[in-house]
Amino acid sequence: MAEHRGHNGAGTAVAEGDESLLERFLLGDERAFVSLYERYEKSVLTYLRTIVKDSPEVADDLFQETFVRLFRERSRYAASKERGEEYRTIQNLKGWLFRVAHNLAISHLRTVRQTLSISDEESHRWDERLMVPIEESFAKLFGEEDELTGEALFARFQACVELLPQSLREVYVLREVNGLEYEEVAATVGCTQEAARMRISRARRALRKALEKFLGTEG
Repeated sequence: MAEHRGHNGAGTAVAEGDESLLERFLLGDERAFVSLYERYEKSVLTYLRTIVKDSPEVADDLFQETFVRLFRERSRYAASKERGEEYRTIQNLKGWLFRVAHNLAISHLRTVRQTLSISDEESHRWDERLMVPIEESFAKLFGEEDELTGEALFARFQACVELLPQSLREVYVLREVNGLEYEEVAATVGCTQEAARMRISRARRALRKALEKFLGTEG
């Protein structure tokens, strides 16, 4: 369904912002919810499938639950108005959606004992222990083939991202794939901005090391 669009001074169509769409949805406009769903459907689902990478069906369920929770905000809004209370609106919808998706994914992983602590200290120790094994895994997986280009190189890149530890993979996808700011990444995964920057930097180094043979960057 097409989004409502305004026009700038040059007469160019401009997509309606999240804040406006959210306000219209809370007031009962179903089309506004559909527009928000279509805007973030692909990025949120991709993120969840990256985190819950061994269970795509579970990722799909968590994706649906993320938007169910957004839909419930309208009931919370209506209830607040009926009680004469101030509704605490969502300030950053994009960040809110990824934070809900992240929390749902972590909750699921904990139930199957596949998650790790996201505290700064423990995450630091865990990441550092795995940096060398990760690169060894890259080498064993890709061997000594000729340099690749185009779709084949991108496929290798995706495989490398999948091999990253979860704590590195999730922040890399949030920042580099979905374009969240460092502040939003930190809020989503529950760490400081400095920790988020460090994890993203480690992920970039690991990926660069894994792909340097194919990119022709070996020293």
